[in-house]
Amino acid sequence: MDQENIRENLWKHFFKSPKKYYNPYMYKLLDYPEYIIYDSKVMDSYKGKWNEFFKNDNPIYLEIGSGSGNFAQGMVARYPERNHMALELRFKRLVLSAKKVKRDGAENALFLRRRGEEILDFVSENEIDGIYVNFPDPWEENEKNRVVQESFFKILDVILKKGGIFYFKTDHDKYYQDILDLVDTLDGYEVIYCTNDLHSSEKAEENIQTEFEQLFLYKHNKNINYIEIEKIK
Repeated sequence: MDQENIRENLWKHFFKSPKKYYNPYMYKLLDYPEYIIYDSKVMDSYKGKWNEFFKNDNPIYLEIGSGSGNFAQGMVARYPERNHMALELRFKRLVLSAKKVKRDGAENALFLRRRGEEILDFVSENEIDGIYVNFPDPWEENEKNRVVQESFFKILDVILKKGGIFYFKTDHDKYYQDILDLVDTLDGYEVIYCTNDLHSSEKAEENIQTEFEQLFLYKHNKNINYIEIEKIK
């Protein structure tokens, strides 16, 4: 199928029926084929073979909810010896993210339009060396909808290598404490670092800020909670 036909039929990947108006950023996904995958079948075909996509054997790190890509941009620049995959659903955020890493000339970044609960469909056993979740929705009074809960660690049981690290940041104090309490009940995971004030800690200098983090720091002066959890079994 030529590029024009792909463009005309792109909506079929995302909608059950045609719409009168489409988000213009949906079409801009096609401008970054080396940085964005939006087709689930293509993603699934790389399960267990993501190093083939990156054309190297470097460790793979996964970010869930990458926003507009500030964190991913910083990570791929700081760690060129790593491959960074990031999940995001919104068209504009995917395009802005890809635009940033392309401008930097990065070759170790990839953005996937996919839900976090579908990770096991496209990531294989022990394929991930580290995973990042930055500022997820705390779902106050409806915690069962949170990204990070006991079921999330069952996914990590599969995809995260032994010795791999789960990195978590939040402005929500209760979410932070709830995760610390949860890890205490889990077999196979250990908190190796935590702080309720990241930007006053020894980790501050190496921290890469997200867009959301910058907002809370400079507009609301809110403390940032941070946890590192190692998979020990």
